[in-house]
Amino acid sequence: MKSFLQEVSFGLSKKNKKLSSKWFYDFKGSKLFEQITKLKEYYPARTERKILKDNKIEIANKIGKGAVLIEPGAGDIKKIEIFLSSLDKPKKYIPLDISEDYIIKISQSFKKKFPKVAITPKGYDFSGSDKLPFKINSSENIIIFFPGSTIGNFEKKDAVKFLKMLKMKFKAKKIIIGADLIKDIPTLISAYNDKKGVTAKFNKNILQRMNTELGTNINLNFYQHLAIYNKSKKRIEMRLKAKKNNNIRINGSKYSIKKNEEIHTENSHKYTIKSFRNLANEAGWKVKKTWVDDKKLFSVHFLDLGL
Repeated sequence: MKSFLQEVSFGLSKKNKKLSSKWFYDFKGSKLFEQITKLKEYYPARTERKILKDNKIEIANKIGKGAVLIEPGAGDIKKIEIFLSSLDKPKKYIPLDISEDYIIKISQSFKKKFPKVAITPKGYDFSGSDKLPFKINSSENIIIFFPGSTIGNFEKKDAVKFLKMLKMKFKAKKIIIGADLIKDIPTLISAYNDKKGVTAKFNKNILQRMNTELGTNINLNFYQHLAIYNKSKKRIEMRLKAKKNNNIRINGSKYSIKKNEEIHTENSHKYTIKSFRNLANEAGWKVKKTWVDDKKLFSVHFLDLGL
């Protein structure tokens, strides 16, 4: 895995400066994202929870008996709880998260709720090329659970690569995956720019991490949180806009940031049912079932290899 230092140095040396959204998630960032999921404006979390709750029996039937559930980027692991007790003798649940401290701590109470399921949280960056921190038995019923709209953080070619990787590296037989849908622009933008400013804090947490872990001395007040909708690319883009000229010094290198210059921190691509199906097909998966809420805000898809 490329280190935080390497990736930040590379991203800031580009003409169009860029930092990966995965670096939002240290312990503090993960707690901030938990807060975001409870915000009134942030429809994806509550809408997806309702879809999972309304369809948990059908989802359980699709998953089948003796499941080994793996959740890359598991976060607060609350969504799997919705249908885990409906499953037929699930064997294991492996929540993976880039913030190891966070996932181990959050899994403690979860283990008490599901004593019959082997729960083994692991710190793991699924976007890297590191070996898996656990053994895979390809003869088991391996299910990937990938909720939220994390698939939207990938550029299209990287989303295809990721879905292929789940098949090759994780030996997945089936996937339950959430994808946010295209909708009116004000609803989209307010979901990423809430009135309480929690998303702004979350976006700036990447700068806070640089101060804490890389010894930079960035004044967070010099940056403004932006969330814009890029219509041609059908995505929300989060950025940090410099309010004044400033320098970021890291490890003996200096990066000059000009007033009004923007550092791109996250993409969140939005899909139609058809465009998501095409994406899955390109990666060698078949969408066997799609569940959507009444307002058509969000979608959950069941994928298998279509053999």
